[in-house]
Amino acid sequence: MTKTKPGTVSCAEIERLALGFESEQRLEDARDAFDAGLRLDPSSQIFAEGRARVAIQLGEEDAADHCARALAFHEADPELQMQMIETAAAALGIAVIPLLETYLARHPYNIVAHELLADLRAQAGAGDNFIDSYPAALSKDPANKPLLMSYWNILSQSRHYRQAIESMDAHRSKFGGDRDFTMLEIAIAAHSGQIDLAGSLLEKLDSRPDAQLARGLNRLQRGSPDEAAILLESVVSAQPDNLEAWSLLELAWRITGNPRHDWLIGQPRLYGTSELELNAPQLADISAMLRTMHRSSSQPIGQSVRGGTQTSGQLFLRNEPEITMLTDALAVAIRQFVGELPEADPRHPLLRYRNMGMAFGPSWSVRFRGGGHHAAHFHPGGILSSACYICLPEAIADNEDQQGWLEIGRPPVELGIDLPPLATFQPRPGRLVLFPSFLFHGTRPFTGGERLSVAFDLVALPKH
Repeated sequence: MTKTKPGTVSCAEIERLALGFESEQRLEDARDAFDAGLRLDPSSQIFAEGRARVAIQLGEEDAADHCARALAFHEADPELQMQMIETAAAALGIAVIPLLETYLARHPYNIVAHELLADLRAQAGAGDNFIDSYPAALSKDPANKPLLMSYWNILSQSRHYRQAIESMDAHRSKFGGDRDFTMLEIAIAAHSGQIDLAGSLLEKLDSRPDAQLARGLNRLQRGSPDEAAILLESVVSAQPDNLEAWSLLELAWRITGNPRHDWLIGQPRLYGTSELELNAPQLADISAMLRTMHRSSSQPIGQSVRGGTQTSGQLFLRNEPEITMLTDALAVAIRQFVGELPEADPRHPLLRYRNMGMAFGPSWSVRFRGGGHHAAHFHPGGILSSACYICLPEAIADNEDQQGWLEIGRPPVELGIDLPPLATFQPRPGRLVLFPSFLFHGTRPFTGGERLSVAFDLVALPKH
């Protein structure tokens, strides 16, 4: 039994109180109890880990310090440490950078840690130094193939194409015949305007679906949409859920006037708007809460945001009442939208899920201040994707210039395919736009003010 002086509270009693407060979401009480426990027993793993959990939930400025103390108990289990850091990063964002730097000093070849650190450093405004952890690790093991592939992938996702290709050229002898190396080089060439290089590399490749998809894109970029369509049709036949192939096939069918384009995206109510049942004060409360979550100064790697910030983690898993208010309003609009979709169709990338269960998947908030836009992109893991507007500058109300308006169906600039959007939508506070996840979508730039939005994907519920 724990011995205590007369009139004092034992560690066991403090532990019971702290864990009870935490389970009841009485977070301030839990914080005070865990602090009391640590004063009594600074070496307690239970108190240290509990205090870190509560600090994360409360969004405390020194939450990363509490996490560092908790991590110290697991020096013998680096995999668990990495899982703990990822959990903290989802809530704290750039504040966990010191934790990752300390971790990589001990485990310099952990790919997940390098990729997360690069992303967070980019969001923190590190400029070209966001990638510095890789050269430091590679100087100790220059032939580490997984680390090199991760390095080139991150450079590609951040659009540092020349740097990626130069580094790949320098290490080409280590990757003779490596298919992943070739596929990455093809992707970089395709997105950096080196269409002939991509084509020559594809001539030597097999006919697996990912290679056929790359060939389909190459044919589109070369101005041969009929050939592209044949290749992409073979991909969606083999992989019906390959939304990248569907996104490109939509373009190929549109260019060639294929009647199947109407089936794919021309049916009524495949995309549209809804007005959420939220009033101005409620939207103001949601806006105020979201602003507290935008702690970074630049966009994340590999995302569509240009000149803005995006929140970390899963927005809709948070406990704030403002989030609950928003998701409740969204659920009403989503049910109505799905109920008005065309009939179920097992061949269609969206309508095959028409009568199945859907749930919120990834969710986040984007904030632009003083301009910025979303580059055209699609969402490879969703069924329906969204844009939900919370706070907007007055310029977006201008119907003539259409600043900040959402476009669906315009291809990304780097693909070099000149097509207009299928539709444009004017943002309004409380407006929700839903559309198939495979459709390219982006926004037009705007000149100034604050544009605060929420976005999410709907995903299929797992089959039992």
